[in-house]
Parts: sequence; structure tokens; C-alpha cells
Amino acid sequence: MLSSSVSTPIPSSRPRVAIAGTSGFVGAALCETLGEHFDLRILTRSMARRAVREQDEVWTCDHFSRGDLEAGLEGVDYAIYLVHNRDPSARLDQALSRDMDLLVADNFSWAAQRNGVKQLVYRAPLLSHPDRPTARDARELEEVLGSHGVPLTVLRTGLVVGPGGELSKLLVRLVERMPHLPLPRLAEHAVRPLPLEALLAAFRHCVGNPDTFGGTFDIFGPEPVTLRQMLEDTATHLGRKAHFRPWPGMPEGLFAALLRVVHPSLHPVFRTYLLDHFSAGTQGQDNPVMRAATLNWTPFRETLEASLRAMTAPQPQRRQDDEILRQSGRVRSIQRLRLPTGRNAEWMAERYFPWLGTLMKVAVTTERQEDGSWTVRQKPWGPLLLRLDFKPTHSSPDRRMYFITGGALARVLGGRTARLEFRDLLGGRFNLVAIHDFNPALPWFFYRVTQALIHGLVMKGFQGHMEEASEGEAPL
Repeated sequence: MLSSSVSTPIPSSRPRVAIAGTSGFVGAALCETLGEHFDLRILTRSMARRAVREQDEVWTCDHFSRGDLEAGLEGVDYAIYLVHNRDPSARLDQALSRDMDLLVADNFSWAAQRNGVKQLVYRAPLLSHPDRPTARDARELEEVLGSHGVPLTVLRTGLVVGPGGELSKLLVRLVERMPHLPLPRLAEHAVRPLPLEALLAAFRHCVGNPDTFGGTFDIFGPEPVTLRQMLEDTATHLGRKAHFRPWPGMPEGLFAALLRVVHPSLHPVFRTYLLDHFSAGTQGQDNPVMRAATLNWTPFRETLEASLRAMTAPQPQRRQDDEILRQSGRVRSIQRLRLPTGRNAEWMAERYFPWLGTLMKVAVTTERQEDGSWTVRQKPWGPLLLRLDFKPTHSSPDRRMYFITGGALARVLGGRTARLEFRDLLGGRFNLVAIHDFNPALPWFFYRVTQALIHGLVMKGFQGHMEEASEGEAPL
């Protein structure tokens, strides 16, 4: 288990708040504002992370490990979930960010329930169109975070503007690199951006407040602003001459491609998040939390100018973490599979291995042991390729866990044990098949073009098999 505190907390009678996801500008600012009223424990995956404030406790843990998070949330009264899996978690991630988010959120909610945490607080996007990808993913996260019974407080917000935010960086790049910029129809849709200070006020109002337990609150600014206005204000602040020409027929995909060219380091998930906000606009409902958060309102132009003046450089800890991941040479794979009605993780695991042996019967054979473990051997001579030991202490009907303990394809090193798990989520509608902390025995380049590629194709085939099974078109 990799969990440690870099400082010994001073005994205190104040409530303890755990915050997961402090590498972004919202999380960092939240540490400052909540530290005045609570003892803070920062849960981070970063090996190079340091406390924002010296008196805060930094707890390094793997968010993909239930055990690590259970230890990290011990003694915590309230917990805030701000995690977004956009940065690498291994040298190779074969996973979509939305599926990684689901797995981590389930671990977090489970660990909170095990420790008797009184409240979870989660920030979600506020969108008018529920069918946009960002809104769909947020609904799934809300469902998972609330699935273990801990009271969940959801703050649905529009775009948040503040020092260090990605929106400010993108606006500057667009103005500096595209002085003649065509704008699609979405650039004329009014959104209600929220100053960072207002969001922090909403958190202060909700954390530990029983009146907000289990509630969902829209938090938005009173001033409607369009993307075009944001760009014009940015150009004015920078003293740049820029011409923004409306192109109502411009395809959204073309504008997304333009953003990729102008800001290639902008994560695809965040790019989708921005486009969804501007496409859908912001239409929230008034509520007491929103009124408390926007009591002292700052005009948007002043908020944007303050954010532009405080542009921050990339944090060196990210480069350090990336180098640690590269040197570790570990692999993570997470695939979402549709689960047939009435089935569970135990059922899926017991069918995956025989299916694998049938699919690759010319090359490999799979064999079940009496204790539920599995071996994968090469044909025709039978050398052991992988050994997967079943772990009943880590398993339940909705979660099946195997430790990868040997075989010619795996390097067994010190530290974390490689593991394969099958996890039911979203009310049993889906199962996530995940491999964590796997160290390939093959040389890295050869692994990438052989074993990793084959694994991806195998999981895609099993996804198709489960789709057919869910529709009653394949024998079970």
C-alpha cells in the first residue's frame, strides 16, 4: 500500500476535510479558503506534490486502489471530490478518461462509506442540454459517487474564471495566434461564468452544512457573456488588434480542430467541456447556495483581467511525476463493457477466460484452478504466459479481483502487485475490466507494437461479445 503523510498533523478539535484533486486551480484555491475553518488532508497521486499550506497534511495514495483511499479517508469528517483523470496514471494508459473517472469515483465513495464520512461534495458542470457528452459523463459520476450511501452535495457550475484556469490561457492563445478568427454560432450563445471566489464561497457554505447534504445546487454568475465578448475583452486587455468574424455555418468540429492547432496541449476532455458549455449555454435555477456564493459580485471583465494578470506557469511537479511514471514502466488498461441483465462481475470473469481461450485457441489455452485462479499458457509446448491468482478477500459478486503473479509476459517486481479486476458500476448496467500496475516483461517498444496492441483488440472483441449477449443474440 502506497500511502504516506509528509507531515504529522497537530491534534485539533476542528473537523477534518479531505480534498482529492488539488492539482488544478480550483483545488489549490480551495485549500487556502477551507484551511481557515477545517483541518485539511490532501489526497494526491503525485509523488512530487507539496502542501499549499505548511500545516496541511499531504497523503500520497493511488486513487485506483480502494485500500489506499480507505486509509486516506480514515478520521475524515467531510470529503471533496475534484478528481479529473486527464494526466497520465501510468507509462501507458489504455483507457478513456471517463472510464478512469468512474473507477476512481467508485473507489472514493466506497472508502468514504467505510470510514463513516458524513458528506461528499462534488462539482459538476451546469449545462442546458443534457445530451451533451460532458453532461452525460457528469450524470454517471454523480450516480457512482452517491451509490454507497454517503450524502452527496452536488455544485453544478458554469465556466469558472480565475488565476491559473485553462480558459484564460486559451483566450490568450487565440487572441495572440489568430488575430483574424472565424467564430461559429456557439460563440454567440450566452453563458454565465462564475468567478473563482464565488465558487469558493459556495464550497464554504456547503461543506459541513447539514442543510445541503444530499442536495444539488446550480451556481452561476448573474452576468451573461458570450465567447466573442470574452475574446474581445482579452484582446483589449492585451492591447492587441483582433478581428472576430462570425461564421454561423462553421461546423463545430472545424472549430474544435482550430483549437487543437492553437493550443495543442489542451486536453481533449477539457476542449469538449468548453465546447459543450458554449454550445448549450447556461440556464440554472436560483437557490440559497447560489445567492450566498454571489453575494459580493465582481463584474466579469474585472474577473477576467485579474485572471489574465495572474497567468501561471506549468507546475514542475507534473514533469517530475511524468518521469517517475516513465521509469516505472507500468501499464493501466480500463475497458467498459455492457453487462447483460441479471449478470454480475463474478459471472463475467468466469466467462472471460474461457472466451479468451476459444478466441485464441490456435495460440493459447486457459485453465481454471480449483481455487478460482487462472493460467494462460502458450500452445503447443505449454510455457506459462500469465498466472492470475483469485483473491476472495478482495472480491464480491459485483467485484472480481485477480493478482498477476507470474508468467513469461509479466515482470514481477517489488511494490505494487499487478492486478486484473472486473467491477460492476452504474447499477449493474456496465462492468469495467481493469488492469492496474502491470509491468510487461517484453522490451517496451516491442510490447507496444505486440502485446499491448493484441490486448486492445482482444478487449474490443470481448466488448462486442458482451453487446451481443446483452441483446440476447449470443449464447451465454
